[in-house]
Amino acid sequence: MTRVAAPLRWGAFVPQGWKLEYSGWAAAEAWARSVELAQTAERVGYDHLWVYDHVETVPRREATHCFEAFTMLAALSQQTTTARLGQLVICSSYRNVGVLAKEAACVDVFSGGRLILGLGAGWYAREYEAYGFDYPSDATRLAVLEETITVIPRLWREQTVTFEGEHLRFAGAFCDPKPLQEPRPPIWVGGGGEKVTLRIAAEHADATNWQVGLEGFVHKSEVLAEHCAALGRDFDTIVRTHGPDCRLFDTERDLEAWLDAPGGGQLWGRTPHSEYVRDNLVGTVEQVTEKVQAFVDAGCREFVLWFRDYPSSESLERFHAEVVPNVST
Repeated sequence: MTRVAAPLRWGAFVPQGWKLEYSGWAAAEAWARSVELAQTAERVGYDHLWVYDHVETVPRREATHCFEAFTMLAALSQQTTTARLGQLVICSSYRNVGVLAKEAACVDVFSGGRLILGLGAGWYAREYEAYGFDYPSDATRLAVLEETITVIPRLWREQTVTFEGEHLRFAGAFCDPKPLQEPRPPIWVGGGGEKVTLRIAAEHADATNWQVGLEGFVHKSEVLAEHCAALGRDFDTIVRTHGPDCRLFDTERDLEAWLDAPGGGQLWGRTPHSEYVRDNLVGTVEQVTEKVQAFVDAGCREFVLWFRDYPSSESLERFHAEVVPNVST
């Protein structure tokens, strides 16, 4: 039997201030611009809109706006009508998991059944410290993630839930309202840890999200396939997605000027420009289209893009108008 590939879908982050894109703005003006960008993305055809689950800024801590993930999604659910709404990714140890399940279900109801739940183990240790969260070991955070992804579907499905895990406990818990989507909202697992995170994804996830270059994407796909084979799961039932930076330039000279300018180029400043350009969708329309096609050919079916010229909408609009039509499925 010939398997029909999942359709290509395109997503965009909605700026919330996490990457200092609203530094110097008034809060109300920043929020109004986020609404405009979300509505623009939906209007031009993006399939889903995304937020980060962070409460302090990067790459440096600064006293400026960083809108919270679930309140922002709840608000966007009333400002949009068709695009799905997700988080890349919810830190499973930032909230009581029962409250997380209820927040997610409420957003699904508020949006008319458009929620995607992204889950991860958490990594931003300084943010944990600032907000008084314990920052347990990698192994413990991953164990919490696995219990979280195990119990949330039960909270969404069952009338009452009793669960006794190593880290999570429920005693006859109600979780209402239930999500509108049947059988449940899709669950994405973010993170590429090959021994544990990808095994959790192989067992529980509807989709994975990695922010890696093409070579890394191919390798992690192979590891995910190995976990699926060990678990007896069909590898092709997991949608693989990619979450790179994106910015479009008219010429390579414009790209080089941006890379060399203060505040331009990669946010973190940890890798050579050549590696950043190779692994992200930055460049001319022709260069970016070629990169996207390579990921699609490697099995990527959905993209979630952070546009480096936010809060401008230029690359957001140009990507969907000039790149997407030239990508072959």
